Order: sequence, then structure tokens, then C-alpha cells
Amino acid sequence: MRERVTLNSPRRTLTVGRSVKADVTVDDEHVAPLHASIEITSDGRILATDLGTTNGIIVSGKRYHAARDMELAGRELQVGRTRLRVRTEHQELSPEKADLFDVAARFHDPAWLAAACLLALGAQLAYSSWLVAPQDLTATMVSLLGSMALVLALWVFVWALLSRVMRGEWSWLRHIAISAGALAIYLCVDSLFDISMYVFSLPTPDRNIAWLGAMALGCAVCLHLIHASSLGTRSSIQIAAIVALAVLAIGYWRFQRPLEREVNYIASNIRIYPAYLRLSAAQSAETYYQSLTGLRDAADKKVQAAIAEDPDPDDIRPVEGD
Repeated sequence: MRERVTLNSPRRTLTVGRSVKADVTVDDEHVAPLHASIEITSDGRILATDLGTTNGIIVSGKRYHAARDMELAGRELQVGRTRLRVRTEHQELSPEKADLFDVAARFHDPAWLAAACLLALGAQLAYSSWLVAPQDLTATMVSLLGSMALVLALWVFVWALLSRVMRGEWSWLRHIAISAGALAIYLCVDSLFDISMYVFSLPTPDRNIAWLGAMALGCAVCLHLIHASSLGTRSSIQIAAIVALAVLAIGYWRFQRPLEREVNYIASNIRIYPAYLRLSAAQSAETYYQSLTGLRDAADKKVQAAIAEDPDPDDIRPVEGD
């Protein structure tokens, strides 16, 4: 909503509230009938004053009660759950843009952005299914896409509901774009990392997926919080970092740590790439079988570590071998 107010009085002050007596009427139940006054000084400064309300005014992400003549550095004022941006004749405007079809400008539209992110996510999921080389590729793709669609729908619904409660709007397309985009970027980076390890014949770390997933989750949560709540960028980053680290720690303790203590567990990479992608020649069969002799040593170390942590012999499975 845009509203133009002409100030002819010497004080150059306007009022904001829910009442029709206010100069700028806001349809927000969290706003008082006369909530705040905004003064524009002769030198172009914008000052806000709280008119004795219960919820106060929010400036730069902080709530103030009974505040008087607070300068709006960013020209933004929040009353209740409504954000107001004040523009004056002192504000310099950018030149008029040429009305040309710009592909990059389309991605500022939530609908285009959501569609592009969903297509990228679908392509990444189909590519991941193809790398596994299943017996029934179509059934695997349909199952994976269906499962991911259900999870994504539930995730988007939670954030859209929070956005409706905090800001009064659902923002479906924006949250779809954030969720699908973060997941698509995560899958793309993971695939590039994995194929790079294959091309250069480097060992793939077992925990790279967990770290990449935590980073993608943190970025997604941060963007969701920025667009679904009134939190500032710094607070959103802090909360997202805490959530990502907590999920990473719980995942490691619940899944990765038991595998490290499992004697018979051997990490494997089931993605299949063509051999001509490797920059170095493959090792001989003799070298490969010689490297297998280290598996028993690794298993013995796991047994010793497990016994040191839990000396109960019933919980330790022996290593079978010649």
C-alpha cells in the first residue's frame, strides 16, 4: 500500500494508527487508534514518536516504548505487524530503468523463482537416481520424487504458517523457492564434490554429506526466518547456526557414531561414474587386494575402542577371519 500525505504545517508531522482520525490509517489489530507520529524536519531527517501504546514502535529490529523523536536511519518504522517506509522530497531516486525483457529480473518474481528451483531440484533428484543405476529407474525416480514432494510440502507449510502468524501473509511461493533452492544447491554441490573426488582419485570423506547438509539447512532456516518473521538478519543467522549445529551433533551421535563403533561397517560409494573421467590410471588388482589387508587392522582398532568405552563383552561382536 502507498499513501501520499502533504504536510503544510510548520511542524511537518503526521500520525499513524488504526483510527480514521490518523493521517495514515493501518488495518492492523496490533496497532493503537493513534499509535505513532512521524516528523520530517527541514533538513530531511525522519523522527518517530510513540504515542503511549502497549506494543510500542520497532526501529531497526528493536522495540521501544514511550520513545520520542527517534531518528529512522533506514527510513523504516514498524507499528504492530506493519512495516512503514517513509519517502520524502529529500530522498534521491535512481534513474528510470528501460523497460526491456531481462531474464535476471524474472527471478525477482517469487513465481518464476519457485518454478526454477523446483525444476532444478527435480533434475538433481533424477540425476542422483540415475547414478545409483537401479534395476527399475522409473520406479526409483517416481518414489524419490514423491517422497521428496511430501517432505517439502510439510516443510513449506510450517514456514508459511509461521509467516502467516508473524506477518499476516502466507508467502507460499517465497518459501517454496527457498526450500527447493537450498536443497537443489546442496545436491549439486555434493555431486560436484563427489565427482571431483572420483576424477582426481581422492578418498571421499565420510562426513562431507553431513557438513554440506548442515550448511544448506542453516542457509535455508536463515532465509525462512528473514521472510517469515520480524527478526533481523543477524538474529536469523545466529538462530540458523544454532539449529544447524544442533542437527549436526544429533545426527552424528545418533547415526554416525554407532557406525564408527560397528566392526563390520565399511563405508562405500555406490555412485557409478565412467572410468574415462579419471585423470590417473586405475590401480592394479594386486594393489587393491593388498589394501584390503588394512581392513582387519581397522576392525581391531574399532574393537579395542569399543571395549575401552564399554567393557561388557556381550555388546562386542568378534571379527571373523582366518
